[in-house]
Amino acid sequence: MAKLLCSHISLVCLLFCLSDVVTQLTGETALQCPTGRDGRDGQPGPPGLNGRDGIPGAAGRDGKDGAPGRDGAAGLNGNKGDTGLQGAAGIPVTCPPCQLSKRSITHCTWDAYNDGRDYGVIHQCSVIKQRGQTAILVRWTGNLRSISNGAKTCSRWWITFNGVECVDPAKIDVQMYTNTAGHNFHAPSIVEGICYNIEEGSVNVQLNVGDCRPGDEHGDAYTGWNSVSRMIIEEIEL
Repeated sequence: MAKLLCSHISLVCLLFCLSDVVTQLTGETALQCPTGRDGRDGQPGPPGLNGRDGIPGAAGRDGKDGAPGRDGAAGLNGNKGDTGLQGAAGIPVTCPPCQLSKRSITHCTWDAYNDGRDYGVIHQCSVIKQRGQTAILVRWTGNLRSISNGAKTCSRWWITFNGVECVDPAKIDVQMYTNTAGHNFHAPSIVEGICYNIEEGSVNVQLNVGDCRPGDEHGDAYTGWNSVSRMIIEEIEL
């Protein structure tokens, strides 16, 4: 019964559809069929063929550096190497007696010596020179004065070794000249130098006062006024 009813309905719908066709062809109004319901989905078709490979993409950017890894475990000790060849014999070296074991320094002082002599040895400091191949460095410091007395305008102070002035390389001396009468000025002064070729043994190092080099007469000299005068002597290697 249901099937028969559906058949009738379908026939009626067909008639309405034909009526619509007639209307379009003749321009006359005919019966119109109602819109039918959507049909059911059909059965899925078979899978399609695989598509072609796509074009390769552009290369990606380099990644960031990773964190440093932990230190690995210590490796095993290697095998002991072969014994090396014996080295060449060295040159024997001995410490000759010519080398000083330490600095040899002598220091003499005179406080407020106040020596007004114009000639002679003012100070003397004795040392023992250990070697003949060394030199002697001497420094005398203190204050000196020379007053002009008419034509007598100059005084000289110099160092001697056992009474002899140095000749290698040169004399060790200072001179003070003034042409102002009565000018009583005591000047801080240094007499210093190095002398070579002095024999080893006892050496008397002396500060002397006397006439200047030829050309000027001796003035009124004074040495070590109300202050400390000192002489420092050192034996040095060449």
